[in-house]
Amino acid sequence: MASPLFFQFIFISLFAFAVPALAQVPANQTFRFVNQGDFGDYIVEYDASYRIIRNNVYSFFTFPFRLCFYNTTPDAHIFAIRAGVERDEDLMRWVWDANRNDPVRENATLTFGEDGNFVLADVDGRVVWQTDMANKGVMGIRLLPNGNLVLFDKNGNFVWQSFDYPTDTLLVGQSVRINGRNKLVSRTSDIDSSNGPYSIVLDSNEFIMYLNNSGQQLIYGGWRENDFGNLVTFNVMPGNQNATTYELVLTHEQVNQSTTLAASNGRRLLQVQPTRGGNNLNLNKLNYNATISFLRLGSDGNLKAECALPSKCGSFGLCDKRMCVACPSPKGLLGWSESCKPRKPVPCQGRGKVDYYKIVGVEHFLNPYFDDGEGPMKAEQCRDKCSRDCKCLGFIYKEDTSKCLTVPVLGTLIKDVNATSVGYIKYSN
Repeated sequence: MASPLFFQFIFISLFAFAVPALAQVPANQTFRFVNQGDFGDYIVEYDASYRIIRNNVYSFFTFPFRLCFYNTTPDAHIFAIRAGVERDEDLMRWVWDANRNDPVRENATLTFGEDGNFVLADVDGRVVWQTDMANKGVMGIRLLPNGNLVLFDKNGNFVWQSFDYPTDTLLVGQSVRINGRNKLVSRTSDIDSSNGPYSIVLDSNEFIMYLNNSGQQLIYGGWRENDFGNLVTFNVMPGNQNATTYELVLTHEQVNQSTTLAASNGRRLLQVQPTRGGNNLNLNKLNYNATISFLRLGSDGNLKAECALPSKCGSFGLCDKRMCVACPSPKGLLGWSESCKPRKPVPCQGRGKVDYYKIVGVEHFLNPYFDDGEGPMKAEQCRDKCSRDCKCLGFIYKEDTSKCLTVPVLGTLIKDVNATSVGYIKYSN
């Protein structure tokens, strides 16, 4: 007769085969970052000091987004996502915070372990923030080009994403769900990152702005279904109040600096339209004919659409050291003003002669995003490529790498100390 130990061995063996092993993050894909060392050199939003988060495995940089710690008061650090171009400091913004109500100190740690959990712990070991994804199939972490920080499984599906947890800012493609946890909440001030008194909630037939006054929620703005007019449209499927997705559409063609969204100002900056899926308030993807890059509920309670990189100097201009310094023209660099515009569009299909004027030492805001374009190729080939394309308004040619970037919009050109980067602006002669 078999011994009890034999049956115990058989049971344990069968149980081991019946329960699949949990997927783990490969050891060489984990990391631990300690919040210490020198601060960055550039001026960023809120006049904050910051440290860039990176190690030997991850750089956590996907233009124009980067992971950082920042602080506006000594030894009170926020784990956040920054957006912007370092050579144009005015454009760097904090677009997502993890621990805005519970800052950490020097030598706090940010850890991504084999169990797939992403954890921020203070210097004393206290867990301040985490994704709570331990042993849930996470296989990797990535910062996407749209600013979404994601944990993904072996099939590439998102197990967790920062887009589900907005603070005061919505990025392009991000959403606020009806009656969901991810409402927008303002900061207290530029110095204090903790939750402020203002919030925005999307309801089944309302987009409401609240003021929290000693625990009492007071409505101070927003759009109700009967007040939308041509500004907002709600279409709800019969018999199902929760069957419609609402999409935020920013229709103003050009927003300079920032524009306050308000139903009472008569400007068609906001529309809500039904789309497929769940109940969401979404930002449309950024197109070349618009410069909206994110929506923010400010510490003063204003809802603002912030301009993206192209509009730093309006529709056209040269930016150097955070200032719009020149208006490029065939006659050279003229003084910049808000009236600075490129020459009239070049006629297509042989109706006019195409010519170019040259600006030495400039880059386009798309240069980092497209790795300076195609190539190597000769400058003449780059010119011919732009001349054949009616949508091309100019090109940036890198003389040191022979790379060619053709651009469909001009916007802000950025001064580059590397004189081998040359801009060619198309015009009709």
